[in-house]
Amino acid sequence: MNSAEVPDAGKLPSEHRNVENVQAFLRLLEEKDIDRWAELWDANAEQFYPYGTEMFPEHLVGKTAIYDRWKALPDMFESLRFPVQEVWSDGDTVIAKFEGELIRHDGVRYENNYICVFKFTDEGKLSAYWEYFDPIPAGIAFDLLEVTYRR
Repeated sequence: MNSAEVPDAGKLPSEHRNVENVQAFLRLLEEKDIDRWAELWDANAEQFYPYGTEMFPEHLVGKTAIYDRWKALPDMFESLRFPVQEVWSDGDTVIAKFEGELIRHDGVRYENNYICVFKFTDEGKLSAYWEYFDPIPAGIAFDLLEVTYRR
């Protein structure tokens, strides 16, 4: 093994911790524990919905704004599952590919695929989060969109 292949031992613990924090992020959503989930975020964190169109805010700034956006989630869904397919990490950044399998309290199913980018502080707090998903099924499931196809 040459020196370019030797892992930087100083990076391994924080990368491992960051991957664990992504797993905790999804687990706490599944458990509908938004208060503990909010503890993962840095006070000055940012959240982005790059393809959220007008249905979702493009950019949220601050832990309080992010919490306010997510706090109603437990009341909306009977169950939430986020099976992870793949995770990649490099330094302070983790990318996760996962599915969303959610059932609203009225029995309506919402399924989507996600690729999310998580950026962490040196202390392991989430400082930035980008959520990429198909906005059409999301808009339908959240009663924000009606779709009619032309023939």
